[in-house]
Amino acid sequence: MKPIAIFNTDTIAAELASIHGQYPDMFIRSLSALEPEREFVRFDVNRGEYPNSLDGFAGVLITGSQSAAYDTDGWISVLQQSIRSMVEAAVPLVGICFGHQIIHQALGGQVRKAQGGWCVGVHQNRLHVSVPGVGDKNATLRLLSSHQDQVVQAAHGAEVLASTRFCPVAISRIGTNILTLQGHPEFTREYALALMNKRRTNIGEQVYQKGVASLAEPLDDKRALRWMLQVLSS
Repeated sequence: MKPIAIFNTDTIAAELASIHGQYPDMFIRSLSALEPEREFVRFDVNRGEYPNSLDGFAGVLITGSQSAAYDTDGWISVLQQSIRSMVEAAVPLVGICFGHQIIHQALGGQVRKAQGGWCVGVHQNRLHVSVPGVGDKNATLRLLSSHQDQVVQAAHGAEVLASTRFCPVAISRIGTNILTLQGHPEFTREYALALMNKRRTNIGEQVYQKGVASLAEPLDDKRALRWMLQVLSS
């Protein structure tokens, strides 16, 4: 079984990372619970770190980030070119939050700040089509969210699989081996709450309170994580 490459795109603040880990740690912890034999290799692409070759990997997972896909930082441009190269080489690819957005932007889509401001807490992702092993048409995936940017125009050839009330392009598929999700199946409720507490002023009190209250709702994170592993092993 080939390992999965995790392209890390952020560094979490020390006071949060000391408790919850960095984003690759969250993915490894949640995915390993479903596939204990799977190995993972982390690359900090926000610091210019890439594998020499992807031949030895099953696929690539791109994490979330506090950076924006439309930022002009050099590493973001390099990542977009890397995404286009991976698509040409048919490398299985999954993007989460920023990863979802940067894949769309790299492939001709557009990312902007959401008119509704911040989206936090548990949100229902309603499927537009039936997805085997995930859900029938109109079924929902309840996932944690934390974003103020979103895809406003999907990439060329993308199929929008699910939307939330806040985010029209919430889950998408490009071809057979690219899956993108705006939500965070790797998050725990504890980390989502810590992040909301840290951003409370920026989020706004009304959105913050609604987000905190939503944490009592059940999650469908394991269904999303299994879906990710299925694509990354395709």
